Amino acid sequence: MGTEVEGYVKLPTFLEQGFSYLKRDVLSKRICCLCGTCAAFCDKIKIRENERKPELVEEYDTICGLCYAYCPRTFLPLSEIESRIFGAEEARKKAEEDALGIYRSGYAVRSKKEDIKGQDGGAVTSLLAYALDKSVIDCAVITTTRGDWRPITKVAKNYGELKEGAGTKYTIYPGVVGVKEAIEAGCENIGFVGLPCQIQGLRKVQTLEQPYEVGKERIKLLLGLFCMENFTEELLDFVKEKANLDLETVRKFDIKGKELLVYDEEGKVHAIALDEIKRYESEGCSICTDYTAELADIAVGSVGSEDGWSTVFARTERGEEIVEGAREEGYIEAKEIEEKGLGLIRRLGERKREESRKDY
Repeated sequence: MGTEVEGYVKLPTFLEQGFSYLKRDVLSKRICCLCGTCAAFCDKIKIRENERKPELVEEYDTICGLCYAYCPRTFLPLSEIESRIFGAEEARKKAEEDALGIYRSGYAVRSKKEDIKGQDGGAVTSLLAYALDKSVIDCAVITTTRGDWRPITKVAKNYGELKEGAGTKYTIYPGVVGVKEAIEAGCENIGFVGLPCQIQGLRKVQTLEQPYEVGKERIKLLLGLFCMENFTEELLDFVKEKANLDLETVRKFDIKGKELLVYDEEGKVHAIALDEIKRYESEGCSICTDYTAELADIAVGSVGSEDGWSTVFARTERGEEIVEGAREEGYIEAKEIEEKGLGLIRRLGERKREESRKDY
């Protein structure tokens, strides 16, 4: 089935609730995750530069309801969405008991392309390169940076552009707006890489029944990234001052254990305790229960595999075909994940579920 989602979740009453309801139920409660889904599919909503919230840019609310319906923070009918994506009620029952979510296969993966310098083995870039080469997608919406690690979306149409997105960004950005950019650029088969909340929004776009043409049929592949929490851009200013670094010289950010690790261009590692950056956590992350991007076609994270490798879960048929094809044709190498690694992922996933339920 993959991302070719059959059938829709019928929730038409939510189309009667426009931006004023979104403002009341999400923005005023400070649970917006800044995924960008509302702005991506409604021209009346913008997220301005250096702002952390969507804004209505028209004088009146037409109440088409798409922003409220698509927002992952208004309602999230997981069982219905999963039944459309995965097609097996038995799998849903398994997922309720397992923080790993539903998946068909799981591996420790790293790229076999020597020119890819990814976060943990370059798995995401190599999988997208394979999907582009095989015409599964004709573009990939990725998040890159302006040079100072402040994120920005990019519609990558070739291998060179894909490589610009390598490396994890730890500050929030409305990445789903890149899907709108891809549609406007004429892409017919869109791949997207994003956080669990962004994947949730796009799955709602794909599965909710509504009368508008928004281009959802063009979304063909969703790669989700493991995420415990994300941070506001003030984190970057703090790192710059704390580590006395020019951010343009930073080679890589990473979180290991209880520390944020900042790697400079000379290879030196600057460690900052997570307790010191807790105040920069995005408020919208507090109610998220999804650590492993459970609704993605392919989920990727650094936890659970040794250094230099990524943990990869192929969740849908399409996702599994891409992972297996990339391995067979030499884009990646893959090996089994040790049970110890799976156990660590489960514990972190369960911890995120427990902590989010306390906050909501």
